[in-house]
Amino acid sequence: MKKGKSVKIKPEYAHRAKSRKKFDIGSTYVEVSLGEQHMWFYKNGKTLVSTDVVTGDISKGHGTPTGVYYILYKTTDYTLTGQGYASHVDYWLPFIQIGVGIHDSSWRGSYGGGIFTYDGSHGCVNTPRSAVQKIYNNIESTYPVVVHW
Repeated sequence: MKKGKSVKIKPEYAHRAKSRKKFDIGSTYVEVSLGEQHMWFYKNGKTLVSTDVVTGDISKGHGTPTGVYYILYKTTDYTLTGQGYASHVDYWLPFIQIGVGIHDSSWRGSYGGGIFTYDGSHGCVNTPRSAVQKIYNNIESTYPVVVHW
């Protein structure tokens, strides 16, 4: 570079996109709409799961963060812990290091609507067991999670 010569350099990336095309997250990902309280799981471009969910309780300041994340890891038979609670889940798919993820929630009788405004989670995406089981069985770590309003 000091000599003024043109050279090709391959950049070093902290993270790589799933695709180098315009839609760089690829065709297998989770989408969470906070406004609709709904989640979709797309695998190879096809909708595999479409389900109502309950996200973070905005009345208590526990809103689910928006952004583009990825599944950090996945595990079963896990206990979620926090200030004043310990909740067992069968499926746990965290996507934010501070303990926010997708999981089943056997304590819920219903999902969707405005539940998150008065009885939401601590930031996680509470999901019916059958839906999260299907996602768990069809997704790998590092796949994207898109959370938006």
